[in-house]
This record gives sequence, C-alpha cells and structure tokens, in this order.
Amino acid sequence: MINYTQFTKYGFGSKLSTEGDVYSYGVIILEMLTGKRPTDEMFTNGLNLHKFVEKAFPQKIGEVLDPCILPSSVDDGDVDNNLDHGNNARAGFESCIMHLVKLGLSCSKETPKDRPTMQDVYAEVITIKEAFSVLHMVE
Repeated sequence: MINYTQFTKYGFGSKLSTEGDVYSYGVIILEMLTGKRPTDEMFTNGLNLHKFVEKAFPQKIGEVLDPCILPSSVDDGDVDNNLDHGNNARAGFESCIMHLVKLGLSCSKETPKDRPTMQDVYAEVITIKEAFSVLHMVE
C-alpha cells in the first residue's frame, strides 16, 4: 500500500491513473466502514488502514467496523457467524457490508495490477446496491 505522502502526491497531480482512482475509491470505502482515516495516529510501524481491515477480515470484521455501520453488532464481533444465525434482513445487510469490505480491500491493494478495473468496481457496486435495495423491499 502506498504511504500517505505518496497518496497526497497522487491527489495533488502526480501521475494520475485509473489504477490510482481505484485505490482512492478503496481507501474511501474502508474509511467509511471503519470511521478511521489513513492518517489516524494508530497507524504506525507499518500498520495502515488496509492492513488494519485485512487483519480483521472476515472473522473479526465487527471489531473494526464503525459502530454506526452495524449498530448492536455481533456480540463477539463475528459477522460471518451472525450471518448464519441472524434474521434474513439483518443477514442480508451484513452480507452487503462484507461485500463492501471485500471491495475496499481489493481496490486498495498495494500493487496496481492486483486491483480490479474500474469497470469491475462499478459492476460490484451495482450488485451490492441491488442486493441492498431488495432488503428494503422485503422489510
């Protein structure tokens, strides 16, 4: 993952690329889901936002998500376990969140060639949006 200095250089005009846009989009997704910024003081000694989320994914993802994302989340932080035992709407909502986490992680991979294309990102976002919309129809 590029460091914050490299990230800001990209933002201020150095070498614009679609791969950089995908990376930035992934970082924004992870920021929204965790409530943490890439510049948070907790990110030291090689730890960064991507690694922070990646370490928790999938078993402990509830421990790193912003509490506003999954209010009264899972008692033990195990979203995957809750998907099997929760109600359908809640499980569907958590599934959408898990897909967003996966998307954020794949977009913010260190190496540009390991990231999805913008077309793939768009297709995944539409899929997640449609799944989320179905949940609101069911309620």
